Amino acid sequence: LLSIGFIHAYWPSIKRKSHTLWTIVWMEMIGLTITLALLYIGLNKTTALEASFISTTNPIFITLAGILFLRERQDKREWQGLGLTFLGTLLLTLEPWFGSQNGSTTQVNTMTTESLWGNLLIVGQNITATIYFILAKSRYKGLPKLFVAGVSFWVGLFSFFGLSLMEVGFSVSRLWSAILADWSHPAVWVASIYMAVFGSIIGLTAYIQGQENVEASEASLFWYLQPLVYIPLGVLVLREAVTFWQIIALILVGLGVWWAQKPLSLLRSKKMAM
Repeated sequence: LLSIGFIHAYWPSIKRKSHTLWTIVWMEMIGLTITLALLYIGLNKTTALEASFISTTNPIFITLAGILFLRERQDKREWQGLGLTFLGTLLLTLEPWFGSQNGSTTQVNTMTTESLWGNLLIVGQNITATIYFILAKSRYKGLPKLFVAGVSFWVGLFSFFGLSLMEVGFSVSRLWSAILADWSHPAVWVASIYMAVFGSIIGLTAYIQGQENVEASEASLFWYLQPLVYIPLGVLVLREAVTFWQIIALILVGLGVWWAQKPLSLLRSKKMAM
């Protein structure tokens, strides 16, 4: 609902309206509907640790795709920074395993067929997300990003309505009952409003706008900064304890992003000076 104003404001300035609208629709079906569907179905079938580890490889997919399809180049420092950030995120993901080594033996479970299927779905969402961001680099160039994001939310509304209806056996009454049950909890209202404004309108718009100004691989590198946000919030909001390994991981992530982005910053400074 909040996106209606953006769509209305930018609609008169959109050229080739039907073509542009269709492009956004099928693009967002890939980047929003298919990607999130694969992610959440995969999370339901595999462990959180396995899913987190696989998800951290997403910037690697985007970097390689940027090199292959967008002819982007990575210098030595960028590869080194990418390696540091991946190492930090990997360490952060495996931190619970390190914590379990304190005086107790670790039982290695045999991966079940369902867990393997879940892992493959997480890999699938990495691939679809990569396809989306690589295509968005060229397809959304010159388009108002708030307009793109606004249309995206309506694509998500109708597509996920269809998927949700399928989950409840195509029973409208059962779906309506499930929705009413969820919306009876204040926490759902808070989470929905936050995701609508900050996670969607601001978050998605900022990312696709930022990606237009830098290489896709450089934009994906900032995904590694997420632990720098959610771990401090976990301490302040949820009163969770920070471990030694988490601190080391955060340092590696921060250093990796700084090291990879430093050549770009120096280049821009020289251009401004000229």
